Amino acid sequence: MYKVSNKPTAEIIAIGSELLSGYIVDTNSSHISHVLALNGIELCFISAVGDDEEVIADAVIRALSRSDIVLTTGGLGPTIDDKTRAAIALATDRSLVFEDSLFQQIESRFNHWGMKMSKNNIRQAYIPDGALPIENPVGTAPCFIVEHDRSRVICLPGVPREMKYLLEHEVMPYLIRVFPATDVIKTRVLHTVGLGESVVDSKIGHLESMENPVVGLAAHQGIVDIRITAKGSSEKEADKLICSVEEEAREHLGNVIFGVDKQSLASVVLNQLEKSGHTVAVVENGTSGELAGKLVSADKARGVFRVGLVFSKLVSEVDIKTNLKDIMKSYMADLASDFIVASAVYVNENGIEIGVALFRADNKSVTAKTRGFGGHIDYAGEWAANVGLDLLRDCIL
Repeated sequence: MYKVSNKPTAEIIAIGSELLSGYIVDTNSSHISHVLALNGIELCFISAVGDDEEVIADAVIRALSRSDIVLTTGGLGPTIDDKTRAAIALATDRSLVFEDSLFQQIESRFNHWGMKMSKNNIRQAYIPDGALPIENPVGTAPCFIVEHDRSRVICLPGVPREMKYLLEHEVMPYLIRVFPATDVIKTRVLHTVGLGESVVDSKIGHLESMENPVVGLAAHQGIVDIRITAKGSSEKEADKLICSVEEEAREHLGNVIFGVDKQSLASVVLNQLEKSGHTVAVVENGTSGELAGKLVSADKARGVFRVGLVFSKLVSEVDIKTNLKDIMKSYMADLASDFIVASAVYVNENGIEIGVALFRADNKSVTAKTRGFGGHIDYAGEWAANVGLDLLRDCIL
């Protein structure tokens, strides 16, 4: 087999049959990948496997053949279906041994909580022979590191709170000692609205051919993200590379870019309204309350978003633009705000239409937009919400 790079490479194996069924979303892997990148460790693979000892062992053997660091999450609990300890022992040709110090830690934790430890918790004190034990002060599942040939297997709990704590306080200090970082990897995401992915690509496609930083696009419902990832010998160098690309992207896209990283369109719009001392209210038809939901989440009880009315379907089967204006007139008094946004999804024999309208209290004007929607009805409400927020943002700007 092969090593992907002469720099430390890593991969993540998420363990748990519930991940394969779709019952639980694997947020652990995305968090770990972000932390590794910040510390200059290149992530090459992410995989998920069920609770089967031989399947887990096979995944670990493959990972060890090509990566310097293998991180697993999950399968360290006390139940019969927690197979990680045995699978790692099988993959590295070791036996499981009882670690008395781990048993004492588990027992003392239960005593501290005033609870009696079950017999099956004793399983958690067994780790592969020669493994480095990691105490878990925020849970009952001890973790461990197996140094195998020139690679390391690091086994973390599946509970996100425990995983994050141990990654920060135990695993990363260990990895930084063993693999001193030569590069820093940083990422910045620019959010755009109002243009489709192909149009954004036509304007900044030349940036997507660069090797460092790497630029990629990701389309959502009415929003396109521009992800810029840079490698540098320091944070300062990586930031400089990102800033250079961001500046050029802004030159080509202008106000189409509305935010960066964790900023949402709703939060940006509400911040602009708050600065100018204005408020907003919404009324929706057939949208499942997408617009009101985004604004409530972003408002955080500041009171910039005043009120939202949500109806399950349009009140009449007339032209959607006429319907929007009728809705606006009907509820203008109830929604007394500086701005009112109406959002609607209308299904007829010709397909799906979405529409938005904006009322300005200062000049009593109403602006309306409508368009056909070719996607699934489940996504139409979010599209309409983002179009409405963009209409409001343009008005404020």
